[in-house]
Amino acid sequence: MKKTSLLDGVVQNGQIPSVQMLRGLACLAVFFVHFFSEKNALPADNWLVMASNYGYLGVHVFFVISGFIIPYSMYQNAYKIQHFMQLWGRRMVRIELPYVVSIALVVILKYAGNWLYHRGQPVELDWNTVLLNIGYLNVFFGKEFINHAYWTLFVELQFYLYIGLVFPLLIHKNIFVRHFSYIPFLALNYFWVGGLLLHSNLPIFILGIFAFQFCVGVIKQTEMLISMVICALLTLYWQDQLLHLPEAYPILYASIFAVVFIFAATFKSKVLNFLGKISFSMYLIHVPVSVFIIPLFINHIHNPTYLIIYRFLVLGGVIGASYLFYLLIEKPAIILSKKFKIQSEEILHKVDKVTT
Repeated sequence: MKKTSLLDGVVQNGQIPSVQMLRGLACLAVFFVHFFSEKNALPADNWLVMASNYGYLGVHVFFVISGFIIPYSMYQNAYKIQHFMQLWGRRMVRIELPYVVSIALVVILKYAGNWLYHRGQPVELDWNTVLLNIGYLNVFFGKEFINHAYWTLFVELQFYLYIGLVFPLLIHKNIFVRHFSYIPFLALNYFWVGGLLLHSNLPIFILGIFAFQFCVGVIKQTEMLISMVICALLTLYWQDQLLHLPEAYPILYASIFAVVFIFAATFKSKVLNFLGKISFSMYLIHVPVSVFIIPLFINHIHNPTYLIIYRFLVLGGVIGASYLFYLLIEKPAIILSKKFKIQSEEILHKVDKVTT
């Protein structure tokens, strides 16, 4: 496919720098919503507090990124339905391994924080809930996530399952086959709605999928734009008119921003690139690490300006801890997941030789 202006600069040497930087922005947004919107910490009219009220939109930006980059990676690796177990295996190693380690970190910091700040008081920890968080079983038993950020991983897990099964339809030449891959799932929203359900979040992922289809030449620019507009309008109608969600318009704007950023952000930022590299680690541990660090001096700071400075120092501590987590846990998991893929392909090759 001949490249258009929308594609210029998106893929560079097989990489997509804009996606990496967008991850960094999204992760910062999520951090801000958790730690600058805290009640009574800063004046309500403080610009950081007001901006942090929209930090939750970083989650929807992540959904758009997944909708784009996951099928793009599958396309580059010539994914076929018979590779489903390989895809799932890589997911288990690449994502779930750091996730389980982060659960252990939550528990460790919970005990450390209790010893440091609440000596003599028992630790408030429900071990049933902790164990059920492994494998996201807490969802099915009515238990909460021990880390607020974990709910999105449960949605992303469902997306992996979905994309692994419908991917051949997404790259089909027939337009009706391509759209049939998601329309039935969207229709489920009129019967069964839930924030933890994939089909209730799927419209956001689909915007990324349209961008992927255009990027690899499956669809033309006109079809991508028309599909995005229709999907956006349907999403807005569903969220605003049927569910009466006050966040409907901000979510739509953030999703559109994510798509535009992927195609338009041709600049390079070492800071955003670095944050994008450690974004998953930061996403996993920013809550427990911040909860552990913040009480160290917060009770001794009353000036709003100093509070802001202190919060940014906490952000620096979280970034440092996230980089360490990336080096010790996430990066080895990435390397191991790649080996898993190679070994799986070797096994399949041996099986093919035997069967033929």
